[in-house]
Amino acid sequence: MSPKQPIIWITGASSGIGAELARQLSPRANRVVLIARREDRLAALTDLLPNAVAVPLDLSDADQIREKIPQVITEHGAPDVLFNNAGFGDYRPVAQLTEAEHLQIMQVNYLAPAALIHHVLPHMLKNNAGHVINIASIAAKFGPWGHGPYAAAKAALIALTQSLAIEHEGINVHFSYVCPGMIKTEFFDTRGYETPHMQKQVTKHGIPVDKAVTKMVKLLDKPKLELCVPGHYRILDFIKAMSPSLAMKLVAKGSRPAK
Repeated sequence: MSPKQPIIWITGASSGIGAELARQLSPRANRVVLIARREDRLAALTDLLPNAVAVPLDLSDADQIREKIPQVITEHGAPDVLFNNAGFGDYRPVAQLTEAEHLQIMQVNYLAPAALIHHVLPHMLKNNAGHVINIASIAAKFGPWGHGPYAAAKAALIALTQSLAIEHEGINVHFSYVCPGMIKTEFFDTRGYETPHMQKQVTKHGIPVDKAVTKMVKLLDKPKLELCVPGHYRILDFIKAMSPSLAMKLVAKGSRPAK
C-alpha cells in the first residue's frame, strides 16, 4: 500500500487484538497512534514500541471524540490506515439491558467508529490513499444468544463499510471489515460479570490472537472487503441463505448457556 511507512491508528489498543495489531504493525509504520481508555496499559505498550503514541480516549463519550480527534490529527498526523478495533459486549438477554446500556454498546461499537471515519476520511480522499479496516464480529452474521445490541452494532458497522466501499470504488482508498470468531483474548473477562459458557467456548475453540492478527495485517498488502477469522466461518452465510431456521438453530446451540 502507499505510503510505505504509513501513519496507523488503532482503537482499543490497550489489550487483545488492538495491542497485538500495534506489536505487529509497529515495524512497518512511520507512527502508530494507540487509542484506548486505559492509560496504564497504553503507557506499558508504548514503552515497548519506539514509534508508538498513546492517546487516552473514552470512545463511549461522543463529546471526547468530537473534541480530541482533531487535536490528534494536528499533533500526530491523519492516519493512512485506521483500524476501528475498539468494542465491547454485554452478554445478557436484551430484556435484561437498560436503554442506557444498549445505547452505550451502540456508541462504542458503531457510532464511535463512524465518527472517526468522518474525521479522517477527508484526509485519505485528499491524498487518494488510505485504508479503513473495521473490526466487526462473526456475531453480526447471525445474532447469538445474549449478543443482541452487540451483534446489531457490528452488523451496522459492516453495512457502513460496504456502503463506503461502493461510494469510493475505483480509487486508492480501501475499506474492509473483519469478522473474528472466537479469539483467545480477555474479551469476555472485563465486564464485571461472569460469562462462563463463552469463556469455555473460547478456551476450547479459540485461536491465538497473534495468528488472527497476522491474517488481518495482510489486508494492508492485499485489500479486500471481507475477512473472516477463521475463514471457515463464512459457511454461515451459505447456511443462512439456504435455511435461516437451520442457521438459527446452529447459532443457538453454540451460544446459549446450559440450563
